[in-house]
Amino acid sequence: MFSHEAQYEIIKVLNNNVILAFDMNKNQELIIVGKGVGFGHRKNDILKLSNNEIEKLFITYDKKMKNQYYQLINFLDEDVMAVSEELIAMGEKSLGPLNPHIHIALTDHIGFSIERIKQGIDVNNPFLNEIKLLYPEEYRISVEASKIINKTLNVDIPESEIGFIALHFHSARQNKKVGETVKYTSLIKRLIEIVEKELNVQFDSTDLSYIRLVSHFRFVIDRLEKGKSEENPILNRIKTEYKSSFEIAKKVGKCIEDTLSLPISDDELGYITIHIQRIKLNKRL
Repeated sequence: MFSHEAQYEIIKVLNNNVILAFDMNKNQELIIVGKGVGFGHRKNDILKLSNNEIEKLFITYDKKMKNQYYQLINFLDEDVMAVSEELIAMGEKSLGPLNPHIHIALTDHIGFSIERIKQGIDVNNPFLNEIKLLYPEEYRISVEASKIINKTLNVDIPESEIGFIALHFHSARQNKKVGETVKYTSLIKRLIEIVEKELNVQFDSTDLSYIRLVSHFRFVIDRLEKGKSEENPILNRIKTEYKSSFEIAKKVGKCIEDTLSLPISDDELGYITIHIQRIKLNKRL
């Protein structure tokens, strides 16, 4: 197979396996990750590297990102940096292009997570069931990531942390901040809790009613954020025949409006009502 070779001028050696360099062909600054690429080199050295020698490279879009990456390099173990880049490369292979900031956010999270695990600190993930349902591809990749971490660093990653890693992959895939993804996931969990409280039921994560409800709430929120709405041709009938379920749907709607500051139509509430009514029938409430 043909191996392309390019010239890079070293701006800074971050460690033996990571350098900040200038691509002399494309006239752009980037970070290069590859086994031994920084070993024995210093600033202004010219390197000729083939794509076989480069495990990963990403463009440093702004000064803030560069500074954050430098801080990680100085703070984290080289093995943690290397495995994080391996996981990101694996994620991009399966999920497609990821926001470059994942090189900061996920790497930092994995380093901090490993420290907590070594100290015996358990971290609860209250959104684990929702994460598995909402982001199945990202969760599957994160399970594989946990196996690589275990094999490379000899650290067992608990399921709660696998869920958090999945949040990072999803955020980078959607070009969102992790905080936005957490807010979105947390909202869906609260909506489920409203339905549980109003109907006096406790959903099992494998319950078909729970799976349908989580999926529907996701689509409702997606539509609201995109400014779309589904017309409900039987809305008046729903309001008349399922009054109590419609009242519960209104409480769900208020929670959505308060969290997202977006209005929700009666048409959308009607569809939520149908799900609530179906749960009533299935549970014989």
